[in-house]
Amino acid sequence: MSTQPSEAVERRLYNALWWAKVQSAGPLAVESDTPAVAGLTRAAEPDGSTVWLVPTMPSGAGHAVLDELGTPPVAVEQPNETARVLSIVVACCWTDRSGTAWPGAIGTLTQVRAVYAGMRGRAEQSSDLTLIIGSLRRLHATHWIRWNEKAGEVRLGPRVINWTAADQATLRDLCRHLPDPPAAVLTTAADESEAEPLPASDDGQEAGDE
Repeated sequence: MSTQPSEAVERRLYNALWWAKVQSAGPLAVESDTPAVAGLTRAAEPDGSTVWLVPTMPSGAGHAVLDELGTPPVAVEQPNETARVLSIVVACCWTDRSGTAWPGAIGTLTQVRAVYAGMRGRAEQSSDLTLIIGSLRRLHATHWIRWNEKAGEVRLGPRVINWTAADQATLRDLCRHLPDPPAAVLTTAADESEAEPLPASDDGQEAGDE
């Protein structure tokens, strides 16, 4: 009699292993050829090199269920401020609202600050940046956004893949009531511009050389 586990048993073990990883670490970025896992939604990165494995949310899931699935809701620390910043990131990064929110476009801290001040109906204050950065960090930690603090750039996170059609309809309406963000000026574009060689002077040296 064979002692080899059946294909069904192996599949259950495979699914259980990935669920244990997700419950421990939250949504996971894996190689695009990783086999599908039951109950985990796949969110492909724009370049197709990796996909995120994100727990599929049961309808009406409460905080206890979300915690068990490794996807806690927005952090309870300053929840109103954090939710406000999430809505701003959606407005900045969901540029094509005729489609789904994921993966969206890259937004910038400058855009977020401008919309934040516009929502408040006043000029930017010195305390605003502290509140915004704190919210961005909390949202990044819970995978609602991907926040590159060094570059000052932000994207929507893999958890938005689970937003339903009704969720996205509500968010589209919300975005219509937010101030329009300024155009994004990305660090990558700036770096490419800075890398261009300086024009050569008449004596063969580059401009700016002594």
